[in-house]
Amino acid sequence: TQSYCQDVIIEFEGIKFQANLIVLENKGLDVILGMDWLTTNKGFIDCFNRTVILTHHHGKTIK
Repeated sequence: TQSYCQDVIIEFEGIKFQANLIVLENKGLDVILGMDWLTTNKGFIDCFNRTVILTHHHGKTIK
């Protein structure tokens, strides 16, 4: 990889989250939010229900 996008704002349900993204050459994927990002945003992956729960640093939780 040669490209890096720092402090990108990603918005879910009107809640803004910050991410640092690495540009990959693979087409067909929009964004991969990894374990470090999910940990920072208190991500909880519920595989059975196919949902992800995130908690913004201000305390608001979205599903």
